[in-house]
Amino acid sequence: MSPTVRAAIALLASAAALAASACGASGGSGEPETTVPPVPAIDDAKDIRGADPCALITPEQLAQAGLAGPGAPGQTPEGLPQCEWRGQNGSLLTLTFFLAPGALDTLAGNSEPTTARVRLQGYPALETFTERGQYCQYDIGTAPDQVLIGAFTGGTPDSCTALQDVLAGVLGNLPRHQA
Repeated sequence: MSPTVRAAIALLASAAALAASACGASGGSGEPETTVPPVPAIDDAKDIRGADPCALITPEQLAQAGLAGPGAPGQTPEGLPQCEWRGQNGSLLTLTFFLAPGALDTLAGNSEPTTARVRLQGYPALETFTERGQYCQYDIGTAPDQVLIGAFTGGTPDSCTALQDVLAGVLGNLPRHQA
């Protein structure tokens, strides 16, 4: 479970307290509040509700990422649906679904300062990676209340490039969002 997802779950668990404290201006500390810019609108929304994260990647897409075989279904410690694929070279690909009102806004508001706001296949996303490219994670807003989280360790030529290719296929495999 990535630090971003853990932080988002903790944030949701304390939503009532945050809502109450958000009513005050600076809380009396005298320091200005920092605001996170809103997440852009999601065009051509995709639906991850009810989907099986292990069924979203074709064998061809896995092979392009240097992986093979069926994924290992499971859940994060917080109960989020997840699937993992392990490669022979120690690589690890994980897909996780995060569903909550304002899901990507929640993750963006609780992300690390080094997390970049990007677009992936036209969808708003958060990008987190290590300097040498061993690890990469994208939190992609597929609908206002849905985020597809993809993480890759040990991808080639680097984890972000490999993960972008995988996630392009995954997004193409998702059905359209039905409001």
